[in-house]
Amino acid sequence: MPHPFHVLIVDDQFSDLLLLEDILEESPLDILVTTALSGELALARLTEPDAPDLILLDYHLPGMTGLDVLGAVRERSQLDGIPVVVRSGSIDPRDAAAALAAGAQEYLTKPFGYAEQREQLLNILNRWQTDG
Repeated sequence: MPHPFHVLIVDDQFSDLLLLEDILEESPLDILVTTALSGELALARLTEPDAPDLILLDYHLPGMTGLDVLGAVRERSQLDGIPVVVRSGSIDPRDAAAALAAGAQEYLTKPFGYAEQREQLLNILNRWQTDG
């Protein structure tokens, strides 16, 4: 029996974590969700034996930034193959370029409405469950 598709969501906004977790749990896909409110906590979660199949990473995190987390993930050979999708409220093309240069597979601007968030998230999952 195949294991559920494991997604680690990293975001410092608790309300955003809850929203994304709710969307994933309501989806028809077999998903296991792990969350982290900081970059440090995300890296601690990545030392567990059950590494995620996909990381959704907020670009702007206090302390250890999204780019710092991404760099740490890419430095660990056992984690390097995990796709990372960076999400941010920023539309600055320099942020997108920095995330992609650091090893992110995608950089997406966070939508504001629930329906848009849901559509974006399900599109991400459909892409990475089939492509990954």
